[in-house]
This record gives sequence, structure tokens and C-alpha cells, in this order.
Amino acid sequence: MVLSAVLAVMAPTLWWSAGLACVPLLVLALIAVLPVRLAEWDVVSAGVARDVVHCGQFTDPVQRRRAGRLCAHFDAVRGLEARRVARVESLLWQALVALRDSLVVRDALQRTENRPGLAAAIAETTRELAELDRRLDQLEDALRIVAEESDPDLTDSALRRVASLDPLR
Repeated sequence: MVLSAVLAVMAPTLWWSAGLACVPLLVLALIAVLPVRLAEWDVVSAGVARDVVHCGQFTDPVQRRRAGRLCAHFDAVRGLEARRVARVESLLWQALVALRDSLVVRDALQRTENRPGLAAAIAETTRELAELDRRLDQLEDALRIVAEESDPDLTDSALRRVASLDPLR
């Protein structure tokens, strides 16, 4: 009743009234057709916990900075050859998951008292963490070189090298 009275006052003809009545429907249809832009946090909260790595999971500030540097170097090389960048992105994800998973072990090692019976176990675990750190540093250095390289031929070569690295083996 009210809508028809408003339309009668605002629109002098029947066609104008029908057109004005369809405007809200057109706006809703336009909103429904436009793609939704997901924020980073939306993607993180929508993913399975095992598949998503984000900075909030790194409680150790040193490891959080290391993960941040890895991601920053990767962001600098995103515009290069898509096939190799996809491989490097997969390697980066594996490295970040391994780094995240190592946080529990690192924390446990910091709390453990070195007793004679535990010395061998602590030494082996420490050696494994040192090897992981070495491989992650190698990946970070290789990504940094790709990001800083200005010669396209050398950039391609460096990107091939990064794509061939395996930070977990």
C-alpha cells in the first residue's frame, strides 16, 4: 500500500513505477553476480587446520620472523614463470608446515633437563632440528637471490634452482 502510494507520487506513469520497483532487485542481482573478495584471514579460517599455515601459529618470535622472511621473498618472485613458481609455492608450504610442526619439539627441548639417559635422544633431536634449519636457510637464501636478481637469464636459472630444492629431504 505504502509502496504503491510512493511510486504513484514519484513516477508519473505505470512504466516508471514498474521500473522504480525493479531497482532494488537489480541491485541485489548485481551484488550476487560480483565476485567475492576473500581476505587472507577468511582463507585461513575456511581451511583445514593441517593445510593452512599462518603467522598466529608461530609462537616463537625467531621462527615467526624466519617464516615471514620466507614468505616475503616468495612474494617478490610471484610474477615469474607460473609453472616453476607453483612448484616453489608448494615447497614453501611444505617448509612452513615443517617449521610449524617443529615448534612443539623446540619448545619441549627448551624445557627438558639434560639427564644422562636422555642425552642421546636430545642430541638426535637437536641434530634433526639443526638439519631442518640448515635446509630452510638454504631455501630462504635461494629465494632471496631470485628476488634480488635483475638479469632475466640469471633469474630463470635461480628460479630453476629453487624449484629443484627440497627443504625436507
